Amino acid sequence: MEICVFEDEYFEHFLPLTYTRPIYELKLGIYTLRERLARLGVIKYFFTRKYLKNVFKETLQAEGLRDIEVNPGELRDEVFIVNGRLILDKQLLSYLKDKYVKHEEFVITSNNTLVAAKLRKAEIADYLKNQKIRELLRLLKGKGLEFFEIQAKLLEFPWELIRDNPAYMIEDLKSRGTFELLGEVAKTVILYSKEKIRVGESAIIEDYVVLDARKGPIYIEDGVLVKAHSVIRGPAYIGKNSVITEFAKLREGSNIGDSCGVGGEVVNLIMHGFVNKYHEGFVGRSYIGEWVNLGAATVTSDLKNTYGTIRFEIKGERVDTGLRKLGSFIGDMVRTAIGTKIYTGKKIGVAAQLYGIVAVNVPSFTIYAKTLGAEPTEVYLDSVLRAQKKFMSSRGVDMSDSYKALIKKLFEITEEERRLFGVKKGVLKLA
Repeated sequence: MEICVFEDEYFEHFLPLTYTRPIYELKLGIYTLRERLARLGVIKYFFTRKYLKNVFKETLQAEGLRDIEVNPGELRDEVFIVNGRLILDKQLLSYLKDKYVKHEEFVITSNNTLVAAKLRKAEIADYLKNQKIRELLRLLKGKGLEFFEIQAKLLEFPWELIRDNPAYMIEDLKSRGTFELLGEVAKTVILYSKEKIRVGESAIIEDYVVLDARKGPIYIEDGVLVKAHSVIRGPAYIGKNSVITEFAKLREGSNIGDSCGVGGEVVNLIMHGFVNKYHEGFVGRSYIGEWVNLGAATVTSDLKNTYGTIRFEIKGERVDTGLRKLGSFIGDMVRTAIGTKIYTGKKIGVAAQLYGIVAVNVPSFTIYAKTLGAEPTEVYLDSVLRAQKKFMSSRGVDMSDSYKALIKKLFEITEEERRLFGVKKGVLKLA
């Protein structure tokens, strides 16, 4: 089975998170959608937006996946294409494998959305490269292929990632393996439901830490340092080499990536790698990309004063999430100053810099400091590149030419959203 995973037009629903990664690199629970789709079998091909190709290839290579092709010019005679938004469960996994074995060619849809297809000698690479999946579906309908309509779960809106995160974390961590204390755990550490706690090799849990797994497992990866007097309540996952500072409170659903620093209070958040949130401040029910620095006392509100459901902007329209609690969606390379306060359900674009109170969605590469009397001002591209290189160097990571080119391309791509927002060029001026 030659599996090919593609993005469709829905990646736009997940901006700014998907400016810097294919949609199937978003995390649901402790795994990315790509990692979940790998249960189908070996993935041979990926299709994504052209400007993401080289950086995504570097990501795959860093994981040892060197034989996978990204945006190939053509596909083999027989290929099984799968929508990168698809969320597999055991029943659907069995269904897809059964269809693949029993049918020569077929197309599977859900609510007129292309879910998967087994195709022979199909010249479809250009459709997949350009995310023209609705056009591809019309093409396949005209070929007289066998169609199957099912009810499949496809990720549609970004808040679904936060809404469903705790449940998926519990399921993921239960299937992760043996729960045992392999690292250094101080005698004064309090363990509730010890049988659901894993402390990895070379991890250190200092004095008077509380690990409470009564409501869900706790999985602490290798090399993690949890400093004294912290409280971690499951389900919780802490990625390799991360640091949890003294008196930190990690409540249910804390899903922390590799090489992060976390202090203050967090609850039900998904955090990719290399994020600094070392100081006091509350971040809840939020999704945070890579290489983000949250200044001391940064707070994300996740509840309206009216206790009403939160509306979220998707492609210029405000959509009711149906959720009473929802925080922020913060793109890669964002920086917040000390004391930054972000209102409920807000999107913060790539490489934005925030000061004061933020009550609106902020475009990428924008300095936003309205409460300090400043007009929104465009960040200098050279400044972003220099700062990012320093940040990466501080974590022992070299900025590749592909990553540098990605930042430059994103600066171009997001120019129109800054123009529509009224972002000024030049030096930031305070009133």
